[in-house]
Amino acid sequence: MNKYFLAGALVVSTLLPAGQTVQAIERTPRAEMKTVEAAPTLVTGEDREKVIARIEESLNKIKSLKAQFIQRAPDGTTSEGTVFLERPGKLRFDYEDDLPFLIVSDGNMLSFIDYEVDQITRWPIGKTPLGILVDDTVSLSGKVEVPEIIRFAGLLKVPVIDKEREEQGYITLIFEESGMELKAWEVMDAQGYLTRVALVNPQYNVEIDKDRFTYKDPRPISKRPVHGPRK
Repeated sequence: MNKYFLAGALVVSTLLPAGQTVQAIERTPRAEMKTVEAAPTLVTGEDREKVIARIEESLNKIKSLKAQFIQRAPDGTTSEGTVFLERPGKLRFDYEDDLPFLIVSDGNMLSFIDYEVDQITRWPIGKTPLGILVDDTVSLSGKVEVPEIIRFAGLLKVPVIDKEREEQGYITLIFEESGMELKAWEVMDAQGYLTRVALVNPQYNVEIDKDRFTYKDPRPISKRPVHGPRK
């Protein structure tokens, strides 16, 4: 799998070591005062149920999305671009800096197009970790599970696992809790590599040209499948 494929979430804050607790600020001169940060906590019980309901409601309100993104690949490489999303099923990552590839879903198939080598790799969008973002109706139960929700620094970190395809990787969504706005996501692939993406200046429920979810097939006609993708 290409190292840039299946963008994940920008880790907005580094989790404190396990077991670390909040400590009181000692009465010392201001110059010697240390910043106090609360340790991450698990969201449980009725609070968890309410949080899941708010997340589902927030995601289901997003019919379309356009945003800038910042992506960090597993090898530390950083790239930027524009992401377009339209539910159900449609997704596109346009990369800047003349990077010779494109990720796009036409509503059914998610395609990775490498224009440098004229190759296309395709997966059913619903069978990838990104599928949860473009489901017709987002539900965090049934075919998927949320093993734990972590609250930290005003954010919620929510792993979403397809129970039938857990070995193929999973996505973790990161929300700003106050407005339950999706800020970022991360994808852990089958090899354990993490790709992170943060959304910048998102625009919700905007009209997106249908051509955004098509692409130019770089392969010679003779090498295209009979029922393969067309422009």
